[in-house]
Amino acid sequence: MNAPEAPAAALDVGAQPARALWLRIRRRPLSLIGCGMVAFFALLAAAAPLIAPKPAGSRDAYLIPQDGYSPDPAPPSRAHPFGTTEQQYDLYYGMVWGSRTAFKVGATVVFVSLLIGVTFGAVAGYFGGWVDEILMRTTDVIMALPGIILAVVIVTLRGPGLFNVMVAIALVHWPSYARLVRGDVLAVRQRDFVLAARALGAGDARILLRHVLPNAIYPVLIIASLDIGAVVITAAALSSARRSAMRIGDS
Repeated sequence: MNAPEAPAAALDVGAQPARALWLRIRRRPLSLIGCGMVAFFALLAAAAPLIAPKPAGSRDAYLIPQDGYSPDPAPPSRAHPFGTTEQQYDLYYGMVWGSRTAFKVGATVVFVSLLIGVTFGAVAGYFGGWVDEILMRTTDVIMALPGIILAVVIVTLRGPGLFNVMVAIALVHWPSYARLVRGDVLAVRQRDFVLAARALGAGDARILLRHVLPNAIYPVLIIASLDIGAVVITAAALSSARRSAMRIGDS
């Protein structure tokens, strides 16, 4: 007699993390569509030099200026599939090369913010006491400041450049991750498997890294994946705000 087939939920328990993640994604069509869209733009960014090669001698990697000038944007044509801007920059090049910049900014800023926020939140939630007070009051101070204004100040002090923009956004973006991780760690650290590990003599570092954090980090990873688009928009707004401030200062 054949054994009954295990339910779908039970398959995830003994599976490796990558296999368990794939099983969850495969059962949700919208997740497959989302992964396909991300893969498409990732391939677009990786293939930018092939599908949108820059003219020889061009130093602008994002928008290629065309010959001539017109105060009006040009409509799509065979030469310019997406048309041009008022300054006669080709929008096709802007989209293809801009996708590479967007991936770089979004992934880098979210990764650095996660690294800082998860460290602060995990340490504060696990140890509590004065450690929690110091780390969380530091987080509250940064969260109390207007994020975009603080980022503009940081970029102004450090100077222009994509790296400085990413640093500025990361420095104001991590507190939300820290508070979320802290709350999850506070809930997980009292679970039976954590108490059992402590009773067996495991140290704080091992308990935090091997038992508490892996069971508390999934919510913040979901939020981080949703924040990548918001980070790209913030970077664009930050660049625009800085250019406006420079024009006002020159006038």
